[in-house]
Amino acid sequence: MPDRRLPSLGERVKELRHEQGLDQRALANIVKRYVSWISQVERGELTVSDVGMLQRLAVALSVPSRELVELVLGEGAGDLERQRPYVEVLRLALAGHPAPQAALGMPQPVAPAATIDRMGSQISTCWDLVHASRFDGLGPTLASLIPDLEGASRRVEGDDRLAVFALLADSYQIAAAMLVKVGDIGAAWIAADRAIGAGERCGDQSLIMAGQLRMGHTFVNSSEDELALHVLRQAVGLAKALPGDAGPGLVSLTGSCALLLAVLEARRGYGEEAHRHLRVASGLARRLGVGRNDYGTEFGPTNVALHQVAVEVELGNAAEALRLAGKVRASGLSAERQARFLVDVARAHTQRRQVPQAIAALTEAEAIAPAEVADSRLVREILDDLEHLVHGRSVPGLRPLRRKTTHK
Repeated sequence: MPDRRLPSLGERVKELRHEQGLDQRALANIVKRYVSWISQVERGELTVSDVGMLQRLAVALSVPSRELVELVLGEGAGDLERQRPYVEVLRLALAGHPAPQAALGMPQPVAPAATIDRMGSQISTCWDLVHASRFDGLGPTLASLIPDLEGASRRVEGDDRLAVFALLADSYQIAAAMLVKVGDIGAAWIAADRAIGAGERCGDQSLIMAGQLRMGHTFVNSSEDELALHVLRQAVGLAKALPGDAGPGLVSLTGSCALLLAVLEARRGYGEEAHRHLRVASGLARRLGVGRNDYGTEFGPTNVALHQVAVEVELGNAAEALRLAGKVRASGLSAERQARFLVDVARAHTQRRQVPQAIAALTEAEAIAPAEVADSRLVREILDDLEHLVHGRSVPGLRPLRRKTTHK
């Protein structure tokens, strides 16, 4: 009888790599891994169970992501990312027309003014939830709030309507931020696009810029570098034209776009461009004088310092990243930002093969923002690298972190 044994992931990756005319270094560059990592995967010495990493390999090798995901995790596992109820309920809220009854001209009850106040209070709560990485509570809240706001935007008039559009833009901003974090890039793109539209409908420049920032985050996290560069350069190009009386929200959003652009340029290996954008952001932070949290940006001098660390990590300057990290006092920022900073510290230690220090940074990050770490593909990639460095040896703290970052 014919041999029906399925190939291993390593065998399939090697086969597809050859079909694409790629050597191991070329594939490693595409998926942002070391050549030794690709080699170990192909030899079957390294297990890849992270859905995000399997999807990235599939894109690089020009096959449907489901093929590699199901090869490793079994039939039906291609839908693993969608099996989290708090993600799926939000995806459903974004699917189709956001307010079909209103669009079809069906009668809608008039919303009392208090309803707008209540929805505004819910938006504030949602910002707190996204910054705390409490996605299990955030998803259902947004899924209920977005249709309510969409309906209200078609019922109320005058200043109330503008206020609802502003809240609606905020709701889509938050949705995009959450969906990027949990790896649902397609839905995040939809949310970011709707945020830009809602901002334009209420005539708020800051909300339009906020949508640009969320769109940039979406493209960066989906490795759509050219699209991200286009969106972010559009935004940062306005920095020189900002009037002296520009509000702190617009300044913060422009600075945040500059920070994200700096990290992206560093990721592409363009250190000079990355540092130039850091200088733009630093100037805007000095203009504010203190850290603020307009539109959920947490922009200010401390946030610039955090991104300086991230840029050096992306450039492979681990020693400089750790030197800069030693000067950062991030305790005044949200749990989300503190955790992301500690993940960058862990990346720097990993680059220097300092396994205990990397584990300590990740453990601290997990204690501060468990969901931020559990849903982070980057963290799972760091753990892959650490397991490679220890060559199967038992290292305190490593196995518990792996358990906490593996989706069930």
